[in-house]
Amino acid sequence: MKQSQSLSLDHTAPAHAPEATAAPADHAHTTRYRKVIVASALGWGLDGFDHTMFALALGAILTSLQLSIGLGGTISTASLVASAVGGMFGGALADRYGRVRVLVWVVLGFSVTTALTATAQNATQLVVWRTLEGLCFGAEWPVGVALLSEYAKAESRGRLMAFMQSAYSIGWAASTIAYYFVFSFAPAHDAWRWLFVLGLLPAIAIFIIRRGMRDRVATGEHKPLNPFQGIARLFHRDLRRTTLSSTLFLVGAHGNYYAIVSFLPLYLATERGLHVAGTTTFMLVQIVGGFIGYNSSGWFHDRFGRRPTQTGAFAFAIASIVAFLYTPVQSLALGYVLVFLVGMSISSVAGGLGAILSEQFPTRIRGAGVGFTYNVGRGIAAFGPMLIGFMASRYGLGWSMMVVGICLALLSTAALWTLPETRGKQIIHSGEV
Repeated sequence: MKQSQSLSLDHTAPAHAPEATAAPADHAHTTRYRKVIVASALGWGLDGFDHTMFALALGAILTSLQLSIGLGGTISTASLVASAVGGMFGGALADRYGRVRVLVWVVLGFSVTTALTATAQNATQLVVWRTLEGLCFGAEWPVGVALLSEYAKAESRGRLMAFMQSAYSIGWAASTIAYYFVFSFAPAHDAWRWLFVLGLLPAIAIFIIRRGMRDRVATGEHKPLNPFQGIARLFHRDLRRTTLSSTLFLVGAHGNYYAIVSFLPLYLATERGLHVAGTTTFMLVQIVGGFIGYNSSGWFHDRFGRRPTQTGAFAFAIASIVAFLYTPVQSLALGYVLVFLVGMSISSVAGGLGAILSEQFPTRIRGAGVGFTYNVGRGIAAFGPMLIGFMASRYGLGWSMMVVGICLALLSTAALWTLPETRGKQIIHSGEV
């Protein structure tokens, strides 16, 4: 009886409850649907613009503030661990106060804290601003995923969520281009500060995001759970295994990604001897590959299913990382091909995450479920860059990136196969709120 009451929290409703899946086929609904797609993608793209600045500017920051590579990795870890906390509570707050409202809050937050990073004068101040930025950065993704997944049709959810994810590449490309111009026209010890000032730009876009937006689902018969109740609900008997498996899946998925992305600009500069222009070109090629990887993965997810597609993406990522790090590069053309494949493969891993996670949890705690698993996974995986930073001094940067990346990809694949296949699943049912 006790279990039945717990299950009814998410899956039952009075007979008179409105049918949530019956979306009005009118112009107003179509307009809202399009705005949700744009807003979710724009929010994640702006998040990518702000967050990737740190990896691009890391070399100049270490030199300017006289910090070691190990300390640089530790600062990256502090930001990523903070993102776990921000994501947990961001998703749960979206369940309580609404997806659109919380989306506005977090975009404004990571814009301001990114800009304030420019004022850092030492490692302590840098850690403070990057930690605060991480709190807001972590909160954005689960809120956007919950919002967009509830508008998406079941048969095309993989493609739509992958499209949202691909916006990160656009934001990353914008920050890379900004890096090139700022570092080309200002001394490195000042250029990184000007780069972070540009982080204020998303604060302007927030006024575009909020106009004409509303949530797909609204509060119904049940009073919304507060954030702590929402997170606690994830560990009830009927959801505990899903929560733990999803979290472990994300530890490996994030860790594989961070193993490459966190140190790729530094690797290109120190191991391949590239300066600002060369590094920028390689990064842009990787980003183009990433954009293609994100969107193509969505098609595969809708066609072949979540588990087979994600497993193939991990295999592709492992192969491309090994090829990039250990293939003798005799020409720039070959280098571009290899880095394109790296970008495409690691982004194909990320492209399916939104669809997979949003289909694991009931609507009432979808934000909490997506936010907790994605960001706790991110927080644990954040120790990967710190580990690579300390391993690099003994074993070399390239070898350390490869070993950590492969181990975490294998971990994520194993966890994925303990979760159910959810392709085509209806995630909003009658009576859910």
